Amino acid sequence: MSIPQLSWVEKYKPKTLDEIVGNDAAKKDFLDWLEKWDERGKAALLHGPPGVGKTVLVEVAASTLNYRLIETNASETRKTDFLENVIKPAAFNRSLFSSKVLIFFDEIDGLSSEETGAINFLLELIESSRVPIVMAANDPWAPHLHKIRDKVYMIPLHRIRSQSIIKRLRDICRAEGIRCKQEILVMIAERSEGDMRAAIEDLELLYSTRGEVSVDEAEKILSRRNVERNIFEILRMAAYASTFERASISLSSSEEKPEDLLEWVFENIPHLSPRQWLFPALRYVAEADMLIRQISKNSLWRLLPNFYHKLSSAFLVIPQKNRINFSFPNRIKDRFKRIQHLKNLRELESFFMKELHTGRRVFRREFIQVLRYLSRDEDFRSRMLSRLSDSRLRELFNSIILGEETHRRHA
Repeated sequence: MSIPQLSWVEKYKPKTLDEIVGNDAAKKDFLDWLEKWDERGKAALLHGPPGVGKTVLVEVAASTLNYRLIETNASETRKTDFLENVIKPAAFNRSLFSSKVLIFFDEIDGLSSEETGAINFLLELIESSRVPIVMAANDPWAPHLHKIRDKVYMIPLHRIRSQSIIKRLRDICRAEGIRCKQEILVMIAERSEGDMRAAIEDLELLYSTRGEVSVDEAEKILSRRNVERNIFEILRMAAYASTFERASISLSSSEEKPEDLLEWVFENIPHLSPRQWLFPALRYVAEADMLIRQISKNSLWRLLPNFYHKLSSAFLVIPQKNRINFSFPNRIKDRFKRIQHLKNLRELESFFMKELHTGRRVFRREFIQVLRYLSRDEDFRSRMLSRLSDSRLRELFNSIILGEETHRRHA
């Protein structure tokens, strides 16, 4: 298990208002509200489908206007001690802070109708807070939010246009050094249904472990994603679930192999958990690791629910979670890269085996090293590439023979 890297969603998160794609009217509306807010003003509620920029708009606006942002989500809003000890002092004692304060409640539609304590706290806060309050929801029309709707300034955000998503994906491809076909960018954008976060996650899924992807391969991978529930969404639901049962149900709905799901949790949980709660969380992950090894070794599949319970406990033991975008595990990335490399190698071998009338083992053991050595000569390299009339073969020769030789010389 390796150190997690930033997901592409996090890596390419907008830093300025101009970088936020789409919903220009909502951006202007929210900035006007925030700049003109006073203690008699209403709270604001940003609402719209997932992935349209509600959270990032609040974060970037706060940074732009020099607000200290206190950010919370539904799982934290349920906790009375957090509301009393963190939110209330920030809302009513401005002198505690040297800068302006903005309090942000994300995912308020994640509160259930039974959680009247949290809803009543929000209503009281909206009425009397001495700092601006902003909330976000995918579905603001839930019946139990009707009292909140009556007291806030509602700002709608809409699904992002496909052309805008394509442009953003193309920018990311350039930054990552990826050659992505236009047809694939269109496919990703259309399947995202206006969800920028989902589009970037699909782009990362396709290209973080592969150098090149054909249209057919992309369609196959993305079609599978349509059938099974999105692993990123499953992890979000499990991590911020209000009950142990909900977290377990979410994790068990994944189509990922249990061993791979373990990697997803292990590599992301250090980002999710503050340091003081990381040890007990990782202890549950270790117990889940030992359990799945025993299950696999002895075919004790009836114990698989216990595996999901262990992983759920790793999330539930963290009382206050950081907000993160889940990232693709490095070990799974490395495995995909090895599989893709072997697939490419076999494809190149098949061509040379016919040309040289030799077997795969002999070619791999003897001829690859000879080709790498001879390819140091520019004239030989040019003549070899000219004989490879198929663009796919030239691409494989470049990556496997020339690419690896270049890497060895620079190492």
